[in-house]
Amino acid sequence: MKEEAYTSLICKKFCNYYKPNKETELCGGYFYLRKYITSRELYGIIKIFHLNNEKLANHGLSFICDKCDFRENGCDFFINKSEVPCGGYLIISRLFDYLNI
Repeated sequence: MKEEAYTSLICKKFCNYYKPNKETELCGGYFYLRKYITSRELYGIIKIFHLNNEKLANHGLSFICDKCDFRENGCDFFINKSEVPCGGYLIISRLFDYLNI
């Protein structure tokens, strides 16, 4: 189940696929960020690193996609290698860009 603080920070702000009332489905990035970072820390990370949803480098973050509810039959990014990933993937990838990982 999604938590409103994370949904606002990850889904509403960064995810082009976000649809209200899909509160039981979690992208891998959402799952990862919620598990390892508090919503307060996530807010700070987004603000400090000026994270946005611009085009990103492909980091091959399989550890995110492996836990995703959408991977098998609903992820355009994984299936078609589109340029637009989910919000969680985008945040983590942007953070990697800023940290030169």
